[in-house]
Amino acid sequence: MHATHHGSRWASLWALTWPQILMLLVQFGIGLTDVWAAGRLGPDVQASIGLIAQCHMVLMTIGIATGNGAVAAVSQSIGAGRQRRARRFTGLVLITGTAAGICLACFGSPFRLEVLRLMQTPQHLMESADTFLRIYLWTLPGQYLLAVTTAVLRAVRSVRLPLLVTLATGFLNIWGDLAFGLGWWGFPRCGAAGLAWATFVSVTLGACLLFFELFSFGLLRRDSFPPLRWIRCGGRYLLRVGLPALGTSFLWQTGFVLVLVITMTLPQNSINALAGLTAGMRIEALIFLPAVACQMAVAVLVGQSLGSGDRKEAQQSAYDMLGLAVIGMTLLTGCLWFVREELAALMTNDPAVRAEAVRYLVFNFLSAPLMVANLVLIGVFIGAGATQYSMWSYLISVWGVRLPLSWWLGHVVTASSSGVYWAMVVSQLVQLGMLLRVLFRTDWKRFALMSPDKRA
Repeated sequence: MHATHHGSRWASLWALTWPQILMLLVQFGIGLTDVWAAGRLGPDVQASIGLIAQCHMVLMTIGIATGNGAVAAVSQSIGAGRQRRARRFTGLVLITGTAAGICLACFGSPFRLEVLRLMQTPQHLMESADTFLRIYLWTLPGQYLLAVTTAVLRAVRSVRLPLLVTLATGFLNIWGDLAFGLGWWGFPRCGAAGLAWATFVSVTLGACLLFFELFSFGLLRRDSFPPLRWIRCGGRYLLRVGLPALGTSFLWQTGFVLVLVITMTLPQNSINALAGLTAGMRIEALIFLPAVACQMAVAVLVGQSLGSGDRKEAQQSAYDMLGLAVIGMTLLTGCLWFVREELAALMTNDPAVRAEAVRYLVFNFLSAPLMVANLVLIGVFIGAGATQYSMWSYLISVWGVRLPLSWWLGHVVTASSSGVYWAMVVSQLVQLGMLLRVLFRTDWKRFALMSPDKRA
């Protein structure tokens, strides 16, 4: 019986993980094409797209937090057999996420130049950076809707439909990059604006398609938009999960933007370092694909296990996914290590930028097991609704360790990007130590939506 149950858990992990790996692979292809096309438009455009992509992720923090809340609340409700509660949480997160995206787009657009100056954007990057930021801001409503609908479908273990939608809209985005960004096949060459508008169209279309599919899954009905009395109760749990998740996303994304600023202001070779870091991050996404997919899968399994009151199953799912992810990613990065220079050459023709990208990949590949373990553990705590632990780990590891150490090592000790990358490795080690202590030494399962009779 135990072997059968263990095999069922592995089957569930795999069934949830492989479609998301493919979906993230398509998203990686989109990002790769963006950076590759930007590189063909010039080093300034390539540096700008990396800078604004990180700024865009900061603006996505509310959407990511709402999606995390959706995974915890909906998966636990499904695990408990509470279908109406799952529908009500679905309606609540859709309203919250979409409204937040619209508000950010409307209020952020007039202050674009102030944001770019705050990020200490060099003057020669301002024009292309403003183009990307202006269009990406109006992509936010669709991006927020897409994040929430994908999270809800994932929480009910529907991962193949989002995969199909991502495939269709992803190829549309890549085609738009080549046609309107670079002017292939006789289309007008719009440059940076063409790349940004291709993202806008594909994201908005994908969000609309998945939104209407929620009706066919029974997740959107008349009772999906709950009364005010229920919102006060359900909203309290979403806030309990979502606010720390928002803090986590904000701390991570703003921290990484500051890492870009530290890199951009290095005393030597700063522009090449920034362009190399941008290219290296796109290659790094290859490692993130299965890691993030594992994070998403374990969040759903832990949430549904805790919703049904099976605390032991939730704990074992965490252990199994942690072991699988660390071993798998170590093997993957071991293989990629031998082709790191070839990978960097795919991203840029500039020898100096290519050398910087290779330098980044050396540090990144060596620290891959730490990164993967951190992502899986954060997924465990998302599924349990214990997002406060993730927030504290980012606060201490990124803001307490990575940023001051990046500046000191990069600007004072090494006067190069190597100091920044060493700080990234050290901060990941600190974060892993904190999260493992939580996993083994605290009752992180108490944050789940369980009935009193299921807490034993």
